[in-house]
Amino acid sequence: MKRRGIKLGAFRLAPPWWAILLALVGVVILSSLGLWQIERAHTKARILAAQQAAQAAGPQHVTIDSDALDGESGGLTYGYRIIVTGRYDAAHQILLSNQVEGTRTGYRVWTPLVTDSGLRLMVDRGWVEKPTDPEAGLPDPAAPTGPVEVQGFWRPYPEPGLRLGAHTVCDKTGWPRALNYPIADTVACQYDEPVVNGLLLLSPDAEGGFVRDWDTDRVGMGPTGHYIYASQWFLMALIAVGIVVFVNLKREA
Repeated sequence: MKRRGIKLGAFRLAPPWWAILLALVGVVILSSLGLWQIERAHTKARILAAQQAAQAAGPQHVTIDSDALDGESGGLTYGYRIIVTGRYDAAHQILLSNQVEGTRTGYRVWTPLVTDSGLRLMVDRGWVEKPTDPEAGLPDPAAPTGPVEVQGFWRPYPEPGLRLGAHTVCDKTGWPRALNYPIADTVACQYDEPVVNGLLLLSPDAEGGFVRDWDTDRVGMGPTGHYIYASQWFLMALIAVGIVVFVNLKREA
């Protein structure tokens, strides 16, 4: 009985149908992962370009008005250093839960800055340690009083590594309030006044803050790293095809 398959010189390639199916599934999955890494590389390149433009522009005085309520970034540009004026509302602070500094657990202190137009802009003033006494309650750090000029880096609200749904939580029961990676709607519904969608990271050298180890260049892995990972996924796809060919390539009698 003559074997079916593809004749390649003195050899014949005749893999079973299930081997072809497994190879196709593997190639599709591995190639998809490679394309995803390439897209990540493009995204990181755009972020780095935006950061370079922000650094070249320098600090910019901005006026927060009703236009800042439009759009996902509050009408402000991601990564830029901005200077705003207003008054801290230390009586209505949000504490971002489960924030680690070294080996210690604590909170990031988000203090609303009330602008002249009455809008609230959340300012991340840095990290504070969680009290060791379980009966101590939440920390309630003080903030500068009177009119202040605040300088920092503009960012969207931080995202967890994995978010299972994005639900708005409006539990107005006392201050400060500890929230675990709230979405913009959750932050906004804590207050009666409008809140700008975004977060101002207080400059590390500014007064009135706590532990701040952020910088403007932190983007994680750069584009080159993602391209390397992409090439590895594509190589694994080729290896999967090569294994099927090697196992099923037989010399003709």
